[in-house]
Amino acid sequence: MKDLFYKSINPQGKPFLWSHRRWTQEPFDGYYHWHWGFEMLFVHQGSGVVIVNQRRYEMRPGSLFFFLPNQLHKVHADINEERPYERSIIHFEPAFLERFLPPFPSLRDTYMRMKKGLLRKQSLELSACQTELGAAFDSFQGVIYDSGAGGGEEEGAAILLLQLLTFIQREIAEPIAGEGVKPIRHSDEIMAWIERHYSEPFQLDKLAAELHMSGSYLSRLFRQETGSSITGYLAARRIQQACSLLRGSDKPIELIGQQVGLPNVSYFIQLFKRTMGISPHQYRLKL
Repeated sequence: MKDLFYKSINPQGKPFLWSHRRWTQEPFDGYYHWHWGFEMLFVHQGSGVVIVNQRRYEMRPGSLFFFLPNQLHKVHADINEERPYERSIIHFEPAFLERFLPPFPSLRDTYMRMKKGLLRKQSLELSACQTELGAAFDSFQGVIYDSGAGGGEEEGAAILLLQLLTFIQREIAEPIAGEGVKPIRHSDEIMAWIERHYSEPFQLDKLAAELHMSGSYLSRLFRQETGSSITGYLAARRIQQACSLLRGSDKPIELIGQQVGLPNVSYFIQLFKRTMGISPHQYRLKL
């Protein structure tokens, strides 16, 4: 299934994972995925779109994105030989950063808002600070190379994350409540509709009628704006919710399939296994 993939990250015993100035010149479609912890993504070079929290964001040099634990998202870069995609990424366990926050109450408040999904958006445009941020990433990479067994890596990661939190606090640390932001793109409206209806049998005609468009035109628009199909996004959202129910309840697998809009248990298990690499039962046993 081309549009859907679970990004399994092995922390290898560390509370964070780091990728410094990763460079890609070959085009790739991107995929819907989620992670074991938080992710911070900074774009040094490149353009494209990022899908997260039922919203579409433009990606450009100087963009900083953050993704919550187990939050469905997709990064679709528009790549060619003249326009490579270069990014730095850090994944971290929530408990790791929380150890360092007590001396910084205002940053802790920003982090807690972020953790609870109360920030206005999940993208910052920091092109004016790109040199400063690039130096911070390069400095941490130097720590990774130089540190031994003395804990320097963890301290360096904490310093970098506190710096990134400072930028987030400065730019977008405002609650969503009362803001009344409305979707401005058709893909946003489609994802919002799916969020309300993913537990029901999917009918493209019903979606198209509610948005006053033809189904073929709607499908074409969604692919143009997100780089994937409507059914691919819907499948990703259903499997993500199934994982959440498997982690947080002891409901029978058949019932979980029904609750995420996949009442045919054989198909549900097949789709889950194709996506996650293991069956729903095996996934629950590994928790």
